[in-house]
Order: sequence, then structure tokens, then C-alpha cells
Amino acid sequence: MTEVDALVALNGVPGLGSVQIARLREFFGSAVAVCEKGYAELVACGLVSPQTAQNIYHFSRDKFLSDEYNLGQRLGVEIITAAQEIFPAQLRDIPGAPVVLYVKGEAAALNAAGVGMVGSRVCSYYGQKTAKDFAAFFARAGLSVISGMARGIDTAAHRGALDAGGKTIAVLGCGLKNIYPRENQELMEQIIRHGAVVSEFPLNTPPLKVNFPQRNRIISGLGAAVVIIEAAEKSGALITTDFALEQGRDVFAVPANVDYETAKGSNRLLKDGAKVALAPSDVLEELHDRLEFIFPAEAAAPEGPRVSLSEEQMLYFQLIKTEPVHLDQLAGQADRPVQDMAMALLDLELKGLVRQLPGKFYVRM
Repeated sequence: MTEVDALVALNGVPGLGSVQIARLREFFGSAVAVCEKGYAELVACGLVSPQTAQNIYHFSRDKFLSDEYNLGQRLGVEIITAAQEIFPAQLRDIPGAPVVLYVKGEAAALNAAGVGMVGSRVCSYYGQKTAKDFAAFFARAGLSVISGMARGIDTAAHRGALDAGGKTIAVLGCGLKNIYPRENQELMEQIIRHGAVVSEFPLNTPPLKVNFPQRNRIISGLGAAVVIIEAAEKSGALITTDFALEQGRDVFAVPANVDYETAKGSNRLLKDGAKVALAPSDVLEELHDRLEFIFPAEAAAPEGPRVSLSEEQMLYFQLIKTEPVHLDQLAGQADRPVQDMAMALLDLELKGLVRQLPGKFYVRM
């Protein structure tokens, strides 16, 4: 058994975490030595409970490794460990560093300069658009965008990076045999082609709730900074902030409407001293002395549409903002019958200037 095999096996032992594995490895000299110890020696070292020592001693290492390697080969997953040089340097020294990473896509992408982006699963249109815009800007600068592939802000961040032709990394809270959430299967396949999907959990691990806070330390650890966009007070995204601060990473928060329940946590971060990110360039200005990237020109907000609009179309365009507005409200503000608005709004949609949301709400693109 090699040191790589031993780490993969120990990582699969129930109840044994990465911190304990690292301590055992240091105490006994290697992961191989840990696997060779008897129950009494494992208990005597005082680093694990009797139950965990029993789990290590009785664990079916050969079967687990055979099953894991065969499944990984079928899925196209690369398994890397802390015993290998390819293991991301920025993860080696973080508190509670993982000892095994399962990677589908470009393993080398994990060593590239990047920025973590997280936020609420339930978020506003403003939050989604902001996440996409920030991620696209980072991607054009040559930085990878790191997030958790969850619904809401995470998904928007990944899509923003991909739309800009950049790389993005998704850190999952389950094994790579599983796709969570299921609706992100196509997104996961795109990320694999333009970055990497990574997990520290064995391939068959289901998406257990307890695993998701744990994976957040990898999101923050892989990046040079973390940007929080629209996180509620109880949002798991705030756990990423705690990890980032512990790891010495910069924490930025994007201000949002104080009435948004989905942004109370991120707005409070600003009150508590997080750095303000009014634009993605604010983040890059803080990082430019430490990272190599191209500083893209930030497009100025256009004063008006670059297409020809009729007087009626211009009226509705000016009334529609980045926050959703209902059709009835538009009709009241424009003092026009609803039926007269239909053609003008359809033309604005076709020109790519506005978008209709479910429930007859409209937003500016």
C-alpha cells in the first residue's frame, strides 16, 4: 500500500475527519503506518476515540480502494492526495486542510489564482445579476471563479464565469457520483469542460446536510478572497466568511437593499468590517499586488439603449429598472392601458433590453 492509497482509505473511514487523519499521520510518521496499527495502539495514541479506532482497524481498505478506484476510472475522476505535488498548495496549510480531493475536469485549475463567490440559495434578481456580472469580470481578468454549485448565487456565479469564457471551480458537499442539485447536471458538465468539479468526500457520499458547511473551507481556501453576494442572516454562505478569516483571506461583501431578507447577513458583514465591493474592480484592486491577472476595463453603464426605440418603447424602458416591476405597476406609472403595452414590451424583449419574469414581472437586462 502506498501513502496515496493509505490516505484515500483513511479518508473513507466513517467518523474519521481530515484533522484527525493529519494528526495520526504526524504521530505515527505516515498514513501507511496508521493503517498498519492495531486497535490498542490507535487507542493508546489518544488522538481518536475507541469507536473511531475500531472503525480504522476494521475498515475494509482493500475492497474500498478497489471499488473507489474502479468507480473513479469509470466516472473520469482523478483522485489526488496531500502526499502528491499536484495537491493545491493554497490548501495545504489551511486549518483542517483536506487530505484527499476527487477532481473531475482540470486538476491543474485548482492551483490557479481565483476568487470565491457565495451567497443565498434563495436570492433576488439583483443578486443573481450581480453575481453573474462580478464573475464575468473576474473571468475576463484571468481568475477562476470558485463556488459551491448550489442554487441561487452560486449557480449565477458559475454561469457568469462560463458566459465570459473563463474557468470556474465547483466544490461539492457530496461525492462526485452524485449531482446536487439535480437541475444543475448540465451546469456541472460545462464546469468540467471549463474548470473542475471537486469534492473531498468519497465518490458515493450522498448530499448530506452536515457536509455542506465543511466544504465551504475549501471554497475559501482555494481563492485569494471571498466575495459574499446577498446572504441571509442564517445563510450557510456566512460560514465561508468565518473560514476565510481564519485562513487569512480577504472578505468582501456587496451592498444590497436593506429591505431584502436575503441580504441581511451580507449587509451586516459590511457593518462588522468586511470590505465593500461596489464593483468587481474593488476586489481586484486589493489583490493586484499578490496575483497576476489582466485588469479588464470596466464597461461604463450606458445612458440609454444603443438601438432605435419609439417614443412609447422608450417610456417603458425608462420605467423598467434592475429590480422586477409588475405589469400592472408599469401600466399605472405610464398611465397607459395594459393591452397597449404588450407590443412595446415584446419589442423591448426581442431587442434584448428587458426580460419578462414569471408572474408578469419585468426587469432591465
